[in-house]
Amino acid sequence: MNRPAKLIVLLVVAALALAGFLLWQSNRATPDVAPVRIPDPPAQPAGVKPETAQQPDQGRVEAPTQAPAGDTSPGAIAVGRVRGQVDTVPGAKFPAQFELVVETAGSPSRVLVIPGTERLVTLDLEPGRSVLSARAEGLASRLLVLERKSDAPVPPFKLTLEPAGRLNGQVLDPRGAALAGLPVFLVATSSKDVRTTASDSEGRYTFSDAPVGSYCVAFGASDSPIAPVVPVDVVQTEVREVPPQSMPELGEGEIRVLDRESKPVEGARVFGAGQSGGWIDGVSNSAGYVHARFLPAGNFFLNVTTEDGRSGQGPLEINLGRIGRSMIHIRN
Repeated sequence: MNRPAKLIVLLVVAALALAGFLLWQSNRATPDVAPVRIPDPPAQPAGVKPETAQQPDQGRVEAPTQAPAGDTSPGAIAVGRVRGQVDTVPGAKFPAQFELVVETAGSPSRVLVIPGTERLVTLDLEPGRSVLSARAEGLASRLLVLERKSDAPVPPFKLTLEPAGRLNGQVLDPRGAALAGLPVFLVATSSKDVRTTASDSEGRYTFSDAPVGSYCVAFGASDSPIAPVVPVDVVQTEVREVPPQSMPELGEGEIRVLDRESKPVEGARVFGAGQSGGWIDGVSNSAGYVHARFLPAGNFFLNVTTEDGRSGQGPLEINLGRIGRSMIHIRN
């Protein structure tokens, strides 16, 4: 074979080798894959934050992950978070569910229904004074007062359910008609626990969650009642009926709180007792007024205080058949 022919053969062999190499490389390449679209997260309803950003609902009750203890974290202090435990006295079976009642001055009462499996509870308290109690069928706890300050953790609490009974009664005016809206108090003889309610449109009142024991029923005010108190015993699983009680003739009062320039003062606390019973305790509105009802005839001596430390004093005279009025100026 001459030299040109050999050269042609070598070129052909090289071309075939290159074609084989290219075919081998194409077989090694990754096959095409259709792109996979990652779905968008589900849309949240308007006004709802993602799960990780949700804040506890007001009054939400949950089981802590550990024994009750005051939460000293800044976030917990800011919302007034408090933990507590609900138990029963020895020999009493824990109920399948119970209610935790939270009463804070100036706010509606909260009643939280909790399964019996959750004896450890967590809730948020509003600033100021709160009264806590627990109740269930045939059981009730004594009252517990907690004070929440914005710069301090709230200590843990404990409520103990014990046997309880029910108490009913009725209040009447001097002519024998039903007296509606009258404050009625149940005062424990031993512990001085004070439970309060108000008479309905038929003059009737009920205490359905009082621990067994001796009490006095007071009308109008717990410390300065407008009628003789009625002693009564609360007995387990029994309903005790207090005989109907007639109240004396009652009047009303109107107190206005002013500053030294005779401008109305809002948010001032006005309180004081009367010579013949009765108690005034209210907060002035934007026009400086406090209105009081169910006051017996006689003189009241009133004190006025404000959150910024100002104070004042003044009298109020109640005469039946007309509204007693008083104007009190506070001092700096």
